[in-house]
Amino acid sequence: MRGAMGSDDGAPSASSPKAGPRVLHVIPTAIGRGAPIFARVLVDELGGPEKGHRLVSLFDGDDDVKVDGHLRLPGGAPAASGLHPQALGALVRRLGRFEYDVVVAHGGDAFKYLALATRAPIVYCVIGTWPATAHGRARRWVWTALARRARVAVAVSDDVASDYCDVLSLRSDRVTVIPNGRNEHQYEPPATAARTPTTTRGVRLLFAGALTPGKGPDRFVDIVRALRDRGSDVDGTIVGDGPLRSALTPDAAEAGVELVGWCADVVPHLQRADLLVFPSRPDGEGMPGVLIEAGLCGLPAVATRVAGASTVIEEGRTGFVVPVDDFDALLNACEVLVRDPARRQDMGRAARDRCLQRFTLGEVAHRWDELLCDVAAARGSAPARRATTMPR
Repeated sequence: MRGAMGSDDGAPSASSPKAGPRVLHVIPTAIGRGAPIFARVLVDELGGPEKGHRLVSLFDGDDDVKVDGHLRLPGGAPAASGLHPQALGALVRRLGRFEYDVVVAHGGDAFKYLALATRAPIVYCVIGTWPATAHGRARRWVWTALARRARVAVAVSDDVASDYCDVLSLRSDRVTVIPNGRNEHQYEPPATAARTPTTTRGVRLLFAGALTPGKGPDRFVDIVRALRDRGSDVDGTIVGDGPLRSALTPDAAEAGVELVGWCADVVPHLQRADLLVFPSRPDGEGMPGVLIEAGLCGLPAVATRVAGASTVIEEGRTGFVVPVDDFDALLNACEVLVRDPARRQDMGRAARDRCLQRFTLGEVAHRWDELLCDVAAARGSAPARRATTMPR
């Protein structure tokens, strides 16, 4: 992919405009999932290359998310999830083509490479809790050492911040919380009639996310099947793709669940749905963006108690949050809302109000802007704080 910087490798041109600190935002690959998508949205909201913010991907192989430059390290996602000395050496050489004051590493796969490859101040965006599979003593020791390279860690929720400090024994004053955000003008409720209960269709349940074991799409299929067995007239839709798709296909067909596949724009599906079901397991969650997207679209949600879920959902007012391993609680919460259309509508309105107050993209970008200016100023490479046009 040709980057917006005007060259295949994404090196900035000599005429590139400068405004405030020059910030390099880095994702491991341009795969179309939550963290890379949010990184793109954030960079655009901060003004993009014209304001000194550029998004680059480390490894080749994915072009779902538009980037301003590729570093084209070989190996794709498998290499990004490990630590390969040859890739590290190539990264050191290719970073020399850029001028930047601050680097933002979006996620751990980007951070571990950048921590070893650059001496610039690094802001580490921590997008999820510490994986259960990574609690070995040696791995924690390595990550504790790497974490010291971050000038500041930005956790996407209080749950993630607490976990990060506990696991890596870091001082809380080196961690700040800035949640995910979404554009409230892109994510809007449908026309009123779209969710008005009728006798001609069932209640529409929606799952939106990667089809991986941690996200629990299989549990969603089981929920739809169980609700039908209990006599509820429900339809199910799964939006997303991933390694479980083939295994899910026969069970989904039997349960009456439509598999839509990956979708660049989930808004129409959120607007057609009556209830979002988020049956995720805890490993690696941080701040589920789809809960914010659903809330802004006026859609109530039933979610498991993974990191960040209780931050977005106000229990009993905008949806329900249930224990992770309690399928019956998940099923019963869904059934309550399936059978009570008036309560669904009330919760949907409350969900939008809550997300407008807390999770708009403008407010989130404003907090990022302030933080990055402070980090650059501490290095002495930019004014103490530039004026910002980001809405408060």
